[in-house]
Amino acid sequence: MESVLFTSSIILPALPRSYNTQMKTERWINFIVSETETSLALLYSYMQFQKLLSHQDNVDKIDKNSEFWMLHNGAVQHSLFLYLGRLTDDSADGKSFADFSKHCIKNIHDFSRTEFLVRKPDILSSNPRFMENKTEPNEADMRVLFKLARPHNGFLRGACRDIRNKVFAHAILVEEHEYADLFSKVNLDSIEKALLVYWSISQHLWQSFYNARTLDPIQLEYSRKEDISKNIVQMVHATNLA
Repeated sequence: MESVLFTSSIILPALPRSYNTQMKTERWINFIVSETETSLALLYSYMQFQKLLSHQDNVDKIDKNSEFWMLHNGAVQHSLFLYLGRLTDDSADGKSFADFSKHCIKNIHDFSRTEFLVRKPDILSSNPRFMENKTEPNEADMRVLFKLARPHNGFLRGACRDIRNKVFAHAILVEEHEYADLFSKVNLDSIEKALLVYWSISQHLWQSFYNARTLDPIQLEYSRKEDISKNIVQMVHATNLA
């Protein structure tokens, strides 16, 4: 279990976000896919950097450009918790994962075969058997898929959102001794498990919407984790060559 506490006092500007509350299903799907993929990229960057700090040779390399790496690590952590907060933002103008769930269930007709063929009218001309063995999702299928997120919702809405609101978004707590207790309730493994489930759900819905694929309520493998980790290692090692 890895800790997420980082003692840098750097507070960076909040990330920009749209406040359009009338999003259509296509925009909702692409938005949540982007939010979850960006969150995972930030998480794996942060996790790999923490792992590198456990070896003295890496620490020596980082110390050669310590101000940059302090800024980098602080910015990644800051951005990660802002994104986690956005996924659980229940304010009137927020775009939370719960809002996404409600929208998809309410607008399940957008995932129907009829609507798919409206979006891709030529698909059967090029592949007459394209729709074979593809099951149109119903409300029960959609609810089973989103049920995957249930074990993680409380964690993200609780400890993670508290850190976002009190430390990064509004800086209510600014000293380490004030916010250390909040960070003690959060670990990187739990964040990873939650984000992988959220991302998997968004990927299933993307495939259903764009490719009429049958919903399969399982967690998927995130293939970019290794590449993101390698990039951080390469950046740290490059510091030694500069």
